[in-house]
Amino acid sequence: METTLKMDCEDAIKYIEDNVKVYDDIELSYHRVFTPGEVLCIDKEDRKGKKSFRIMVQVAGDLIAQAVEVDLEEIKDDLVEIKHIPKDKNDSTVITIEKCETDSD
Repeated sequence: METTLKMDCEDAIKYIEDNVKVYDDIELSYHRVFTPGEVLCIDKEDRKGKKSFRIMVQVAGDLIAQAVEVDLEEIKDDLVEIKHIPKDKNDSTVITIEKCETDSD
């Protein structure tokens, strides 16, 4: 079963923080980038005094198998869609990102 949700980028990051676990599958669509794969690590610690929320994803691919680290706080304005597939479950959640209201420095 697939659940579809609409939320802003802050709520989407909160969803990932609360629901995504290591070894779950995730598909991130942001800007013009598509990153599908398995979550290897989740790091919520601030970096150099800036708010940070990083996930490391083992990218699924036939030709290239590599891990990439994505800081969701840095790309949140570019997030378009997130698909979360928990490990050992047939359910998935697709989050469509609506405009995120962020403060400009």
